[in-house]
Amino acid sequence: MLDDVLRYFVVAARHEHLGRAAEQLGLSQPTLSRAISRLEKEWNVRLFERSGRRMRLNSVGRMLLIRAERILGELDDARRELSESKAKARQLISIGFLATFGVRLIPDLIRRFKAQSAGAEFRLLQGPFPLLHDRLVAGEIDLCLSSPRFVDMNIDWRPLFEEELVIILPRNHRLASRAQIDLSEIAREAVVAMKSGYGLRMYLDDLCREAGFAPQIAFEGEEVTTLHGLVGAGFGVAMVPKGDVKNLELVRAVSVRSPICKRMIGLSWRHGRYLPPQADKFKDYIFSAFLNERLT
Repeated sequence: MLDDVLRYFVVAARHEHLGRAAEQLGLSQPTLSRAISRLEKEWNVRLFERSGRRMRLNSVGRMLLIRAERILGELDDARRELSESKAKARQLISIGFLATFGVRLIPDLIRRFKAQSAGAEFRLLQGPFPLLHDRLVAGEIDLCLSSPRFVDMNIDWRPLFEEELVIILPRNHRLASRAQIDLSEIAREAVVAMKSGYGLRMYLDDLCREAGFAPQIAFEGEEVTTLHGLVGAGFGVAMVPKGDVKNLELVRAVSVRSPICKRMIGLSWRHGRYLPPQADKFKDYIFSAFLNERLT
């Protein structure tokens, strides 16, 4: 490699003596001599004035020595940086998750894990269902906390817990005084929903289909907090996770008795692919956390 040949040249230039340079490099004198001769032949220059084993660096050689030392220094720094980066990468956990998990679930998991795993670092990706799928398959994230399950033979998935989905209504809505409703009772209501492709939207469409109607979508958004705000302003009704209900002064949350409105939250990772040790440890921690019902 070029950096090896340059290193040979630098040592020889510093000693200006073939024998001492060869000894320092752990090479035979003929091997070192041939390496320097090939360098001179390749670049069509003479770097030394030779007299037996004595080698005196000429003006061209002195010019090359300055640059070669600089090049080798940069290469050594690069090797150190790459080594440190690789060591840090082994500690890095890349996880994707749906927007609704960013308020409590993901922060709780990370805080608890970091308390017992010093040095663990996280790279987070929050996004819609299709984006998380693509990033997971591409290997850009190690793990993904989402719902529903990715239907992909290249992705493994393990369920963690079920979460109730409720209907939120404006406080003055005709159904707001009810504890429970049938989903079909909102068939003629304006619905504010997540955009098509988002996990919550997939559940909304499937559950409404099961109830015998298609929702009348008045607005499509990307944040559950936006749905809450619009419902509070009387713009329509929405289906959201029960644990994410906010602004109870402005909205009323009612349960759905038919059909059963729940979603299964699960953890996904690429099937049969390498998982960094720290990410694998975090995966096991998540399983243990939900098995012990600490975060459900």
